[in-house]
Amino acid sequence: MRYLLILSLLFAAHGARADTVFATETLRAKQIVTADLVDIQTTDVRGAATSLDDVVGFELKRAVYAGKPILLSNLERAALVERNQRVRVLYKKGLLKIEIEARALERGAVGDFIEVMNLSSRKTIIAEVLKNGHLSVSP
Repeated sequence: MRYLLILSLLFAAHGARADTVFATETLRAKQIVTADLVDIQTTDVRGAATSLDDVVGFELKRAVYAGKPILLSNLERAALVERNQRVRVLYKKGLLKIEIEARALERGAVGDFIEVMNLSSRKTIIAEVLKNGHLSVSP
């Protein structure tokens, strides 16, 4: 029993080692992370990404310098629609289909609900970002 206690204290003192994702070059804010921009090293960094699946395809909120770990709190889903981008907004109900052109008033990733302005009426509406970059309005 005494040996188990000593072993547990030794491991607790040194901390557990885990895979951590590091930037191989300086990455700027809003850059989409790809596998060739990161490297995995065995070290313990609290709050850091531990696998490529945690970071690849995500967008950085802030810049990460070469050799620094990529923190999970610094990642967000990649935006598909940028602020001030012209977008198509679709409304479907039964056989009725209306399509308008609008301007995005904020950034958004797939599945996000963002505010857009109808270019012909200048009214603002909330629409959902779709996979193809268009937006959808539900009844």
